[in-house]
This record gives sequence, structure tokens and C-alpha cells, in this order.
Amino acid sequence: MSISGRDWVAATGSTAFHPPAEWADRLRERALQEPVEHDRGALLELFARHSDYYGQRIGAGGEWSRIPPLEKGDVADVPVVSPTEVRAARTSGTTGFQVSIENNAWEREFRRALLYRPQSFYDLPEDVTQVVFVDGSNCAKPDDAPKLFEYGKQTYRTWFIGVASAPDDALALLTALRPQLVRGISSGIVRFLECTGADLTQLAVRYVAPGGEYLRPGWRNLLETAFGADVLDRYGSTESGALAWQCPLCRRYHANVDEIVIEAGADGRLLTTPLFVSSQPLLRYRLGDHARFDADEPDCEIRLPTLTIEAARRDDWIVDGAGNKVSPLSFQFEQVPNLDAWRLHQRANGSLVLYYESTQPGEVEPFLARQLVELIADRPFELRRGVWNFPGGGKFKRVSSDLAVVRSAGDPSA
Repeated sequence: MSISGRDWVAATGSTAFHPPAEWADRLRERALQEPVEHDRGALLELFARHSDYYGQRIGAGGEWSRIPPLEKGDVADVPVVSPTEVRAARTSGTTGFQVSIENNAWEREFRRALLYRPQSFYDLPEDVTQVVFVDGSNCAKPDDAPKLFEYGKQTYRTWFIGVASAPDDALALLTALRPQLVRGISSGIVRFLECTGADLTQLAVRYVAPGGEYLRPGWRNLLETAFGADVLDRYGSTESGALAWQCPLCRRYHANVDEIVIEAGADGRLLTTPLFVSSQPLLRYRLGDHARFDADEPDCEIRLPTLTIEAARRDDWIVDGAGNKVSPLSFQFEQVPNLDAWRLHQRANGSLVLYYESTQPGEVEPFLARQLVELIADRPFELRRGVWNFPGGGKFKRVSSDLAVVRSAGDPSA
């Protein structure tokens, strides 16, 4: 009732079957070809051989469309089968519902290769200096040794900036390195720019490639203005890997359908099946985002289909004292006069902290307090100055929560 990882990727047609040194070139070549339709019946046979869990889930003569989608709460039940050591990565997206994703070293390396795929189509030199905004509070120094990564004919020299690190340290690193490429957590880059207000156009950055969360139009404009560079978004998840990427040629989002079975369900919610993962495979995993494949094909040499992201994972929902969930879209503190910025957080005990920035706190605090009372009943709260003064790393969320709540399958916050 098992199958080796190498046999798995060979049967799925994944590029991961080939030697790692060939991954970059093969992923580029496949992007220029019409994608091959996956044999979903054969894929179901593979999953059934993985474990009794999937054998029972699929059943005899199961049809792909009738296999129930895998929910976040189901992931912990998926057996991990790998001849080599696996490593777990925890994620909650913007839901606060934690799941653990376990991959072996081979799978982790291929995830990185797939993440780098769009850069095969960027105008970059053979020796690339890049700075990546990551989770954490540490910031590299210019004289630190970079992390090296060979991808195709290019060598990437990488320095890392923790999204919760001191903005002045991040600015010093960028100024000293003058990278061709800036990547990383979208809100982390935005936080840095809003804190420093720096004009970085003189650095001659060629590309800014944010990812890890939904890129709001306002954030895109800020990145374009601050860096004076081409902003090319990435779309993916910890669970499924790199799903799609904004093309430097046609500007649309090409979906990595050769490596991941991507379905837009009847309700528009995405289902994903990564083909390069055999240790803890996910069959029709419900990601929670809403997207659709574009009906018309772009005039582009890259032949991977394109999709439009209609609603992606964003901020957390807040729970009031009666147990009612309050949408993050309910909070419109921007309309308060003289308020420069805000961030709302719900602690694990249900109490709230509204962080804010204003040069006139005495004027804005009564407005903020009144809106909190109106929107969130029966929850204690406090107001604190300093939106960006938080000690931990992670993606910045305008509305975040540490409150553990039970979510039903139909809950829009799940």
C-alpha cells in the first residue's frame, strides 16, 4: 500500500523526477509548451496506493470530481510516508487555523525550483544579487556572506531581511547591496516602505517580486513608486507551493498546471493537488481562495494557462463577545480625521488592541473608541500608538487574531 517518491513523480509527469541540475531548464521549456492533460484516473490510483487513508477516501471506482475536497482540518489525518526525513512547516494563511505541512528534502528543493521559475523569463544577469523579506526580526548586514543558489545558468546571491527588523537596518542593507531583485512577503516590504518613506529609485532595482499573500492594488502602486521597478506578483501557499506568477511579457498570472492540478470549483474556490509531493500528498485540497481560469488566451510565448485571482486569503475575522464573527472589511478607521495608520489585533483571551499612528492622538482616540464599541460588542479593548511596533515576525495583517475559534466548513473566514 505504498509507492516510492521517485516512482510517484515519474507517474505524475512532474519535472521533479529529473535530476535537480536540470530542473530550471526543464521548467522553462515546459512553460513554453502546451500543457499536457493529466490522467486523473491514474492519479487516483497513485493516491490510493499511498495509504489506507486515501484508499478509503477514494473508494472503489472513485471519480475525481466526486472525491471530497480536503479541508484544512483534514490535513493532520493524512499519513506521512517517506523513506527519508521530513520537516514540518506550519501555516495559517490569514485564517488563524494552523496546519502542519511535511515534506522531505527532495520536495522542499523542488518547491524552491518551482518558485524560481518565473525568473527564467526576467532580464537578469548571470550573477544576481537579491534581497528577500522573510518572516522574523533579524536583518543581514552588507558584509555577511550571502546564501548561494545555482538555478540554470544563474547564480543567486541572497541576503535576508526579517519583516519585523529595524527599518533603518533594512534600508542600510538595500543601499549597500543595490540588488537587481527584491522578493518576499508583500506586507513586510510595504511595512518597510511605510516606515522609512524612502525613495529607492536610485538603487536601480530591476524587479520587485512580492508574494506570500494577496497584493492589494495600493501596495502595488507603493512598490512601483518607491523602487521605480517592475512589480511582478507571485501567488502560492505553503500547502501547495507556487501556484501562479505574474508574467513579465503579458502581465497575466500563469498557472503552474503542469506541476499542480488546479481546479476552480463550482463555487469559485480553488482546489489544488501538487504532483511533486509524495510524502504527505494533498488530493483536491481546498485552499479557500476564489479564482477562475481566463477564457481567452494571452498573446504570449509562455503557454501555461492564465488565471484571475478574484478573492484571496486576507485578514483574520474578529469574534465579538457574543461569539459572532465580524468581517475585517467592517473596520473603516481610515475615515477618521487625522488618523495616519492603524492595525487591529485580537488576543487569545478575546480582548482587542487597536494600534494607530496620529500626530493628534487626543482627537482621534474618541473616534476610534466609539467605532470599536459599535462594531465589536462586549470585548475589552485598549488603544496604543505605534502601528509597526510589534516584536514578532510574520505577515503583516491589518486585522489579525490569536483567538482560537471553531470554524464550520461553510464559514467564509475558514
